[in-house]
Amino acid sequence: MNKTIRRFFKNYLNLISLVVLLAVIIIAFIPEIFSPYDPYSMDYNAILEPPSLKHLFGTDQFGRDIFSRCIFGLQKSVIIAFSSILIASFFGSILGLIAGYYGGFWDLLIMRICDGFFAFPSLILALFIVALFGATLINMIIAVGVVYIPIFARTVRGAALSIRESLFVKASKVIGKSDLKIMIEDVLLNLSSILIVTFTTNLSTAFLTEASLGFLGLSVPPPEPTLGGLVGQGTAFLLSAPWVTLFPGFVIALIVLNLNILGDGLRDLLDPKNK
Repeated sequence: MNKTIRRFFKNYLNLISLVVLLAVIIIAFIPEIFSPYDPYSMDYNAILEPPSLKHLFGTDQFGRDIFSRCIFGLQKSVIIAFSSILIASFFGSILGLIAGYYGGFWDLLIMRICDGFFAFPSLILALFIVALFGATLINMIIAVGVVYIPIFARTVRGAALSIRESLFVKASKVIGKSDLKIMIEDVLLNLSSILIVTFTTNLSTAFLTEASLGFLGLSVPPPEPTLGGLVGQGTAFLLSAPWVTLFPGFVIALIVLNLNILGDGLRDLLDPKNK
C-alpha cells in the first residue's frame, strides 16, 4: 500500500491536480482575502476594460472586476457541486445497499426508478427541477443532487451484489448480526474505495452541470456570481470583449480537468490489483 501511495505522489499530474484543487478549496472558502475588489461594485468609468495589471481578468459591462467575480463565483459553484454530490452519495448509497443486499422486489423497484431517471439527460432533468422550484442556492443543490443519486445507487448496488455472497458476510449472519450492521460494517465499509472514486469523478460532471445551468440563466440569480453564470452573461460581448466569457470558462475547465486527473489517480491508488 505504501508503494502505491508513493507511486501516486510520484506522478506529477496527480500532485499538481491535488495542489490546484486544494488552492481552489482555500480560495472558495475565504474569497475576501484573494479578491482585490468588491465583486458587486460597479465602476462606469471602467466598462469592458481588457485584462491589465489593474484588472487581471478585465472588467464586465458594468465595470465590475471579473477576477473578483470569478473568485466569489467559485465559492458558489464549489458549494453547489460538492453539496449536491454529498447528497447524491448519501441517498444513492442507501438505495444501492438496499437493492444489492436484499435483491428481489426492492432491487427491481429501485433499479426501475433509476432507469426512469437515466431516461432523461442529466442537464434536462436538473433544468426541469430548477425551473419548477426556482433558482435558489438550495434548489440548485437539490436539483443537481437528485440527478446523480441513480449513479451512486447503481454503482453501490453492483458492488453490494457481489459482497453479500462473500464468506465474511455469511459469517456475520451466522453470529446473529442485524441486517443494518452487516450493510454498514461489512458491505459499505468494503465499498469505501469505490465510493471515493465515484464521488471524485462525478464531482467534475456536477461542476459542469451547475455551470451549464448558470450559463442558461437558471443558477443563483444575479447579482450573485457563479462561474457558469459569468460565462453566460459574457456571451453578448464575445466578439467585442471576449475576456468576459473566456476567463470564467478557463477557471471551469481548469477545475474539471484537475478533478478528472485526481479521479484517475485515485482509481489507480485504490485499485486492489495495485495493493
